[in-house]
Amino acid sequence: MNIIKHLESTRSEYIESFRKFLRQPSVSAKGVGIRECARLLKDIMDEWGIDAEVLPTDGNPVVYATVESKKSEKTLLVYSHYDVQPPEPLEEWISQPFEAKTVEGKIIARGAADAKGNILAFLKAVESYLKTEGEPPVNVKFLFEGEEEIGSPHLPSFVESHRDMLSADGVVCWDGGLHPSGRPSISLGVKGMLYVELRCRGARTDLHSSQAPIIVNPAWRVVWALNTIKPPGGRIAVKGWYDDVRSPTEEELKLLSEIPFEEEILKKELGVEEFLDGVKGLEALKRLVYEPTANIAGISSGYTGVGSKTVLPCEAMAKIDFRLVVDQDPYRLLKLLRKHLDERGFKDVEIVELGTLLPSRTPPSAPIAQATMKASEKVYGAKPVVYPNSAGSGPDFVFTKILGLHSVWTGCSPPLAKAHAPNEFNTVEHMVKGVLYAAEIMENFRGL
Repeated sequence: MNIIKHLESTRSEYIESFRKFLRQPSVSAKGVGIRECARLLKDIMDEWGIDAEVLPTDGNPVVYATVESKKSEKTLLVYSHYDVQPPEPLEEWISQPFEAKTVEGKIIARGAADAKGNILAFLKAVESYLKTEGEPPVNVKFLFEGEEEIGSPHLPSFVESHRDMLSADGVVCWDGGLHPSGRPSISLGVKGMLYVELRCRGARTDLHSSQAPIIVNPAWRVVWALNTIKPPGGRIAVKGWYDDVRSPTEEELKLLSEIPFEEEILKKELGVEEFLDGVKGLEALKRLVYEPTANIAGISSGYTGVGSKTVLPCEAMAKIDFRLVVDQDPYRLLKLLRKHLDERGFKDVEIVELGTLLPSRTPPSAPIAQATMKASEKVYGAKPVVYPNSAGSGPDFVFTKILGLHSVWTGCSPPLAKAHAPNEFNTVEHMVKGVLYAAEIMENFRGL
C-alpha cells in the first residue's frame, strides 16, 4: 500500500494528535468535557482533510463526516465513540488519567484503548489515502457518538431520523481490540439487554423489627420474587422466556469451537474455582455467547451500616440485567415478567424499566465480515478469533435493524489494555498497525 511511507513519515505527528485527543476529558457519565472533545475531534478531522461536522442529538452531540471515492460505489459506515468511562479510582493510576504520559512504552490515559485510539487509527488510514492517492478505496462515512459509555440512549433516534444520511453497504463498529492471545478479535453481533428495577414498599417508614410478625417486610417480598424468576438450576423460570431463542447454525458453532478458551487461566484471573453449575469448555462458551442471562446487579433495603440495627425496612429494591440473544424482544419479555410476578402473587412488586437494547447478529458470510476477517489475518499474521456474537451488549441493532445493514465489531487496541480500569493504555505499535488494519478492511470491502 502507498500509504505506508506516508504513515512512517508522519508517525510522530499522528501520535501527538493522539495524545492531544487523550488529554481532553470526555466523561459522559459526569458530563465532563463532552462538547469540547467533540469540537477537538472535528478539528483533528478537518486538519486531516476529512470535512467533519458536530451534529446535535437529544443528548451529547455526534461527530459525522463523509469521504467520497471514485474507486468504488460501495460505502462503509464506521462507528465508534469519543466518550470515556470515569477514571476513578484515581489513586490507582500510575500517572494522571488525562495526561497521556508514556510509561515503559505504554501511553497511559483514560480512553487510550476504549475508544480514542481506535478512532484516530481509522481516521489516519483515510487521511493517508487522501494524501497519497486522493481518495480512499471506498466511500466512507464516520459516525462518532458521545454516549456509548452510558448506554447510547439517543443513538437509535438519531440514526432513525438520519437514515438517508447514514445509508451504506456495511458497518464497522470500530470499538475493540486484540484477543488476550494477541490475535485479532472480531464479533459478529451482541446480546441485547433488558435492565429493570424491582421495587416494593411496605409501611410508611422503617419500623422496629418487633413488628415483623404482623407487618409485611418488602425485603422478603423482593427476595421471594427474585427466587421465582431464577431458582437454583441455571434457567430463567419466566414462562415463554426462551420461546424466541434462535439456535446457532453449524457455521456459527464451528467458529465457536475455534475460539481459544483457557478456562483454568480465566478461573484463576477471576478468583473462582469453577464456573456456574460446573460447566466446562465448549459448553461454557455456548452459555456465554448463546444463552440469555438474569443477573442481580444489586439489592438494597434496610440497614447495611456498621454494627446492628433492628429495623423492619419500609422499602426494598433489586436491579436486574437480563441479557438477551438474537430474536428475543425486550419489550415482549418485560410483559412476560410482569405477568409472571402477578400470577405468583407479587402485584405489589413494581417493575421499573431502566433500559433496553435489541440483540443483533451478522452472518459470517456477509461481505463486511469476510473483508474484516481477511484484513485482520493479513495485517496481524494470525487467524482472527471470531465470536458469532459477544457475551456483552451494545447498540448494534441501530445498524442491523434500523438501517438494515450487516456489521462487525473489531478494533486495534492492545490485548488486556485495561479499558474501564485504572492505567488504561495503548502503544505506538498498536496505533500504527491499527491504521494498516483499517486500510485493509477498506481495500477488501471494495473487492467483495
